[in-house]
Amino acid sequence: MKGRLFVAFPLLAALLALGGCGTAPQSPMTESAVPSGKARVYFFRDADYYDAMVWTTVSLDGRPVGASAPGSVFFRDVAPGTYRVEARSDQLYPAQIKRVALAAGTTTFIKVEPQPYWGKSALLWQGNTFSVAVVDPRVARSQIEGLTPSSG
Repeated sequence: MKGRLFVAFPLLAALLALGGCGTAPQSPMTESAVPSGKARVYFFRDADYYDAMVWTTVSLDGRPVGASAPGSVFFRDVAPGTYRVEARSDQLYPAQIKRVALAAGTTTFIKVEPQPYWGKSALLWQGNTFSVAVVDPRVARSQIEGLTPSSG
């Protein structure tokens, strides 16, 4: 009997430890504080039925910082400054690029918005069009709840 308990206890402990590996990812809102001297930027995209199920590259000043997928959210900590924010797009769209001023210690939310019917005709597929929008933090926090955290 003692031999069975000796074998069963380590096995049970291992199973309990492995059970924690399958937990859902934490909400990105539970991340640590913004590092000193940095600004945090969240990039998110709804899981919209009409959204093209493609990833698109998100850039700051023309430098890729991550990829946005439908229903996902990721963030980057960057140096304070003014940045040109854009999502790679196959078509031009009015005001699709935004300029944002990021101050140290602040958090900014950028929504990647697909424009599923822009530049398309009934006869010809013209690629994917995306724009970005700066979203009020109170609104954005509720919009990113339930999105899948991503490394970008």
